[in-house]
Amino acid sequence: MLHMEKWFPADSMTIMIVDDTKENINVLRRTLTTVGCRISVALNGKMALDLIPKLKPDLVLLDVMMPDMDGYEVCRRLKENPDLQNIPVIFITAKGDIEDVVEGFEAGAVDFIMKPFRQEEVLARVRTHLTLSAALKKLIQDSETDPLTGLFNRRTFMKRIENEAARFKRSKKPFSILFGDIDFFKKINDTFGHSAGDAVLVSISKLMDTEKREIDQIARWGGEEFLILLPETGLNGAVLLGNKIREKISAQSIMHEGKEIKVTMSFGASIYNGETPIDKTIDLADQRLYLAKESGRNKVVAEDA
Repeated sequence: MLHMEKWFPADSMTIMIVDDTKENINVLRRTLTTVGCRISVALNGKMALDLIPKLKPDLVLLDVMMPDMDGYEVCRRLKENPDLQNIPVIFITAKGDIEDVVEGFEAGAVDFIMKPFRQEEVLARVRTHLTLSAALKKLIQDSETDPLTGLFNRRTFMKRIENEAARFKRSKKPFSILFGDIDFFKKINDTFGHSAGDAVLVSISKLMDTEKREIDQIARWGGEEFLILLPETGLNGAVLLGNKIREKISAQSIMHEGKEIKVTMSFGASIYNGETPIDKTIDLADQRLYLAKESGRNKVVAEDA
């Protein structure tokens, strides 16, 4: 038998099985749990479409023939969603006609597993596509994130904010931006060294990521500058989060090589209302950040002087 735990930690890969037949689910679950995979289950297409955006599995094993919504339609809908389209889908089916196979690949599947299941084949196909999925996920992560902090990079953040602007056109719900900058960062580097500066950046990034809401997006904009996207949030909400983060930062000390480093942070806030372009909205938050710096630092400014 192929032992998947040689390639993947036991808690790192999740497979969703979508099938309306519990016997099929049980066979696949027994096979895959023995080699270290976590399993989630959906009993129909609608349940799968509800669960997949929340669970973000690494692989979906999708039955073709299901009532109400067949596997082809489920797969097509997944591939229409930019956040889900890279999740590989393997169809499980008893239908091996060329027309069925072509339709499956056209819907976006990466492979087929035929019923009745053969354990070695299931493991081989699953292992292959989990390996490819992990490699693709690593490539995407490397291209989207800042290597030091793990936050989104500028390019990815701009894509996210453009998506939010497009959503605004449909929902008319404004969003806000926090532009943050670590106070006296050059002095930290000059006094404690650049490795200490890196440690401060990492520590601040973790704190902001912990304090934000799940829907908020954070990017390292450059150097010691950060941007936070706050969907469906007005200026008052942005100021509240900015002050929450600012107070947490100023209340703690960052330890590096036995040395205690005190840090503060300033923020400027702006709101997108559909009239001002995105870049101007960011510029406005930057200008208000400048006002925060000029008026004493360690504060949040959401109004013009």
